Amino acid sequence: MAKRRGWNMAIKGLVFDKDGTLFHYGATWMIWCDLVLEDLSRGNPSKKAELAEAVGFDLDNNTFLPGSLIVNASAGEINGVWAALLPDFSDADVDAVAVKHLGSLPSVPVCDLKALFTGLRAQGLKLGLVTNDYEAGAYLQLKQEDIADLFDFIAGFDSGHGVKPAAGPLLAFGEAQGLAMTEIAMVGDSTHDLGAGRAAKVALNIGVLTGPAAADDIAHLADVILDDISGIPAVLV
Repeated sequence: MAKRRGWNMAIKGLVFDKDGTLFHYGATWMIWCDLVLEDLSRGNPSKKAELAEAVGFDLDNNTFLPGSLIVNASAGEINGVWAALLPDFSDADVDAVAVKHLGSLPSVPVCDLKALFTGLRAQGLKLGLVTNDYEAGAYLQLKQEDIADLFDFIAGFDSGHGVKPAAGPLLAFGEAQGLAMTEIAMVGDSTHDLGAGRAAKVALNIGVLTGPAAADDIAHLADVILDDISGIPAVLV
């Protein structure tokens, strides 16, 4: 689906979300969420259920509920919610558990990422990745796919630029690459991603359907909606 709004097609930079955009969301984060909840609850079923409910995770169906904090909030915000329900855990303790299980994440790419990003780089485009996950976790997943060196800019919630849907991370990408917002497109699967694009006043917001959101959920923020990021080269022609 495409909705043309008269954008400037002189795109020189692309900023991508990570989870649900480069990697299929559920295949990655459902496993992580269950591992972290089991660890934090110390095997107590009622506590695990309480922690799951607090962040919008449906234990019975192993899925994320609409508006889930896991899907939309930053890792720091999620850690704070869990720590508030765990008297014996500080934010730092929860963070340590969350980071420990990052290594358990199976990354399931939505397409041939190496081919896609090599091709985009060959067109002279600057590439950025902005996630509300940890910066270290983002590097790890990109390195596993052998694409980390194809990105000019990688930022997480802990990189000092703020978190989506605020404009800060996109503004930081533009400043680092010497690009105006009118030369940048934002690519993401959620309202937080595309909301950041709107807040930063980028030229083009590209939504993808490889995350939890349906087309109707992001249509009000997207200029273009694609099945996945493999369709981006055709959009930029």
